[in-house]
Amino acid sequence: MAADDRVHALYYERTDDGDLIRHRQSTADGEWSDPVALGHDDERNWGPDIVARPNGSLAVVYDHALKDFRSRGYFTAWANNRWSEPLALTPDDGGEVGSGHIAHGVGDDLAYVYIGKQLSPNDHFQARYRWYRNGQWGPVGTFTDGEVDAWHTNVERRPDGSMLAGWDVGLGGSETTVYVVEGRDGRWTQPENISASSSPGERVHFAFGRDGTDHLTWFHKVAGRPIHIYTRSGRPGSWGPTQTPSKGYGGFHFDPDIAINERGVRCLVWGWDGGDDAELVYSIDPGGGWMPPRRVASIGWGKPGLPSVDVDSRGRFHVIWNQGIRGYNEVYASILEVP
Repeated sequence: MAADDRVHALYYERTDDGDLIRHRQSTADGEWSDPVALGHDDERNWGPDIVARPNGSLAVVYDHALKDFRSRGYFTAWANNRWSEPLALTPDDGGEVGSGHIAHGVGDDLAYVYIGKQLSPNDHFQARYRWYRNGQWGPVGTFTDGEVDAWHTNVERRPDGSMLAGWDVGLGGSETTVYVVEGRDGRWTQPENISASSSPGERVHFAFGRDGTDHLTWFHKVAGRPIHIYTRSGRPGSWGPTQTPSKGYGGFHFDPDIAINERGVRCLVWGWDGGDDAELVYSIDPGGGWMPPRRVASIGWGKPGLPSVDVDSRGRFHVIWNQGIRGYNEVYASILEVP
């Protein structure tokens, strides 16, 4: 979501040339532009993430993967009505990367987080990062030691320009441990184990209130099945109780994202699979607790995944997600208005 309430959407499209990234933008009235290509024009361009900066420019990171599974993280920016040539952010060392995310800080600061490893069954994914400051990218740093795989990095900007980053650590498909860390001025604090005082889980996402409160959400697999959606509010080192907005709804629950508007109303969206039926659902917390989940839409086919939610200057929540079956998905958008 840009400062002018323009919504920017990224997705990749399967073509004969490869999985290629497309960018579309909409006005506040919901009129969408034609798709514009960015990134590489071949192979697999996966996992794009985008932020809109106050000066109107856009910053994007994505993974470019080859057929032999080697991959690197890349950066491109939108300015003066064009996308820049992709810039490699990870070394050409024959390894693989994933889960790249980007956030903007104070001034021209950017933080890029991702996971990376060598193409070896004996190597493990590390959670890593790079800072962009004073016109240049700094060296690659690491959040984790690589003794156990790290997964699902994320980073987002607080209103004051500081950042919160997160990831989870553990065996693939198991109950993993969620960590968060604060960032500012090219530095990170010591990681905090969120699961130690709450529950295991993965794919942590953030929202930030104007009152200085941080809001977390993640989901929890039990015996390999995604069962619970959690939220927690507070600040690093001082978190409140864990809430479970998915409780009592039945089925499988996964891929949550969260946003909060200027009035302090929170919106939580996530994927739900009830077996014979599967849709994107949402819950609203107007201040007194999470309301029972409702469907964002009734698409009626496929399964939802990887929703993103943001808020405009009118307090409306804009949701974009994909829905489909293995090998074919469609991208949907919806606006949720809160009384």
